[in-house]
Amino acid sequence: MKISLRTKTFILIIIIAIIFGASGVIIGSTFIRRMVDNSYKNNAKQLADTVAEVVDAEKLETLKAELMKIYNSTENKVTSDDWGSPEFNAYMAHFDGLENRPEFQSVLEQLRRIQNVNDVDCIYVTAIDVPSEGFIYMVDAAEEDPCPPGVLDPIFEENRELLTNPARGFPPYITNTEAYGWLVTAGAPVYNKDGEVICYTMVDISMDAIRAQQQRFTLTLTGVLLLLTVIISATSLFVVNRFIVRPINMLSNTTVHYSAGHENKNEIDNLNIRTGDEIQSLYHSIKKMMHDIDGYIDNLMNTTQELINTRNKADEMDALAHRDALTGVGSKLAYDQKMKELDEDIRQGNARFGIVMVDLNYLKKLNDTYGHEKGNLAITKTCGIICDVFVHSPVYRIGGDEFVVILKDRDYDNIENLDKKFKQVISETKGEPWEKVSAAIGYALYTDEHSADEVFRKADHIMYENKKKYKQERQS
Repeated sequence: MKISLRTKTFILIIIIAIIFGASGVIIGSTFIRRMVDNSYKNNAKQLADTVAEVVDAEKLETLKAELMKIYNSTENKVTSDDWGSPEFNAYMAHFDGLENRPEFQSVLEQLRRIQNVNDVDCIYVTAIDVPSEGFIYMVDAAEEDPCPPGVLDPIFEENRELLTNPARGFPPYITNTEAYGWLVTAGAPVYNKDGEVICYTMVDISMDAIRAQQQRFTLTLTGVLLLLTVIISATSLFVVNRFIVRPINMLSNTTVHYSAGHENKNEIDNLNIRTGDEIQSLYHSIKKMMHDIDGYIDNLMNTTQELINTRNKADEMDALAHRDALTGVGSKLAYDQKMKELDEDIRQGNARFGIVMVDLNYLKKLNDTYGHEKGNLAITKTCGIICDVFVHSPVYRIGGDEFVVILKDRDYDNIENLDKKFKQVISETKGEPWEKVSAAIGYALYTDEHSADEVFRKADHIMYENKKKYKQERQS
């Protein structure tokens, strides 16, 4: 049977149209998916790193210590695979009360603020238990069905390197489950003040919407292919080349460039395709999706930068609040915070400290006689002497003429000599009345007191006894 040239041309045009259309679908979908996946992974990692930097590591370290104490003392550990079972409920009952701890509530509030600012599915904090190869939830900021502290999951195979390299964190990875849909997950290590990894901040970003948009794009492109096949069957090769093959190639090349990260983001706009058919609709769909993705990425990056700027401003304000404006030593606020830390050390049974109380003599007389400026000179000189003598311990100004030293390390062990040295240096000051300063000193070491304030009161009492003795000697 003979086949006419027209029929052969018709068949050839259809085949060519199908090939070009399919190529456009495959290349466009593949590169856009790859570009979107890489973009989401980068955003998840950046946000996880940012949260790890701003989260309160000290509170997390305290919370982890309490959680691991319970976890290590629990014999029968049950993973979330048995969620809702009597065994799982019995295991989770051991962790009751952790959510009421102030550390948990503070970190939860911080995570939810970050979560509300960013368009993410969930931010949470986890710890790794190397012996059991367990992945333990500490704080989950999810608004619905959060995992309570203590929930245990096995570590995925791709993250087993964490067991030997905790600083690695959780490189971003994408999962698709029935319970959570499409998610990109990343985790960053949180370090304590000694540079040790204590836990990980985790970020889940839902990809369901973008996956649906990609699917619509693929379906649209496929539908266009079918329509083009019908149109091509009744048109000439010239029309096919001009209005179908060429526009699809342009779109395909643009998506390839976009996914490759080329800087010219306006390339899709410069195409200006005006075929007046489904190709033009497809072009606008792709252009809109690219602009939507760019807008989402820019918004996420701007939000992250704003969060970093807010953190920096908060750090600056905190540093100013913890420094005495006149002397540069710790302020009353810093002293109160240090006393809380000492109380916590006492509760944990590892307290080893002392408190020195120093009170400048005759400050009111100096102010009344020579003015407050000279009084301030006397304060700063006394403070300098205290810092020079107790060089290994933090110094705080808690009142106009009152200073406190928290004895640590060598100063703690050498307090008797330092007490004598301070009295000697003070006694040898010379010059004008605001330069020849005098001060009373008293110290007390922690023994079995119930709070740091009790140690302070002992030191304060001894200081005032020394002050009274000094004034009596002067009067006699």
